[in-house]
Amino acid sequence: MSADGVIRILTMDTQGKILNSNRITIPNVDLRDPKLTVTPDGQLLLIAFARHVSAQKTMTETRNLTWLSQTGHSWSTAQEFADRGWWLWRVRWYNNLAYGFGYNKKQNALHFYSGNPRRSFHRHQPFALSLQKHQKGYPNESDLIFDQNKAYALVRRDADSYSAQLGLSSYPFKKWEWLDLGEYVGGPTMAKLDENTALVAGRIVNQGQLVTGILKLNLSNGKLQELLILPSAGDNSYPGLLLKKDTLFVSYYSSHEDNKSCIYLANINIHLLLSNNIVR
Repeated sequence: MSADGVIRILTMDTQGKILNSNRITIPNVDLRDPKLTVTPDGQLLLIAFARHVSAQKTMTETRNLTWLSQTGHSWSTAQEFADRGWWLWRVRWYNNLAYGFGYNKKQNALHFYSGNPRRSFHRHQPFALSLQKHQKGYPNESDLIFDQNKAYALVRRDADSYSAQLGLSSYPFKKWEWLDLGEYVGGPTMAKLDENTALVAGRIVNQGQLVTGILKLNLSNGKLQELLILPSAGDNSYPGLLLKKDTLFVSYYSSHEDNKSCIYLANINIHLLLSNNIVR
């Protein structure tokens, strides 16, 4: 946890060759965990968490910020959205609206938000998952996928059993039901395969070690099946997934080479992955 994080945005080809690079910085602000989505009108939306830091390197306040771009090479000025003090981890789009969960460690809870992050983005369902209501401690990082009028959420937890939660809600997404997956998944992200199945990537426990894994998730019963452990060790995970035709692109970071944190891009044949024929 640094006090001077900056955002670097890379334009790459599918082999990972960097074609363009941008930096976004704000003085005395630690910018963390940026994420990209494409808006309904075809623009790139960037979100990040901003920790304001004093001259003594102590945190004074936190905000959620957004930027817009049409090309990915130049970006708008930052604009605040959602609640201060709640970390809006990720947004996903459904029917021209963005949705996402924000978490607060002291509150041991998630709020569910909706709207347009550049205009009006407010609590859609307060305390959608919390220690007080659900007896599940410290829910935090999350992802969402939508299928017709249903929303599925995958949520990391860092208390009691540390087990991830699978959430299900039907439109208008005001009431959530939660299923305990029985396994830890850190920095989770998902990509929908079909009506009943999703790919999951994140930090998991494998033979007593924290590694970055790709799993298959049954959305009906919450069963997780390990498909592949990516080269990873030490400080690692926070993957991104993009499924394009027969190829799954996975970005993630790891410190398994010389104990230095590096960013990796994996290019995986989806049919080999699902058939468990990947050479490890």
